[in-house]
Amino acid sequence: MIGTKERRFAPLIAVSLEELVPADHFYRHLERTLDSSFGRELVQQTCVGGGRPSLDPVDFFKLHLA
Repeated sequence: MIGTKERRFAPLIAVSLEELVPADHFYRHLERTLDSSFGRELVQQTCVGGGRPSLDPVDFFKLHLA
């Protein structure tokens, strides 16, 4: 006999990332003070037209600060 498993999912809780990250968090301060848009200009010449989409250079730069 093949058994069955009844799945019961708890209701989802609405959570906002803005509520979870404190207002004085380091990365909030960094986002306000550092203009990291230079990352796109810096790598523009090395990007090729085809292939898979890459990570956003700005996000990649920010990941290295973590």
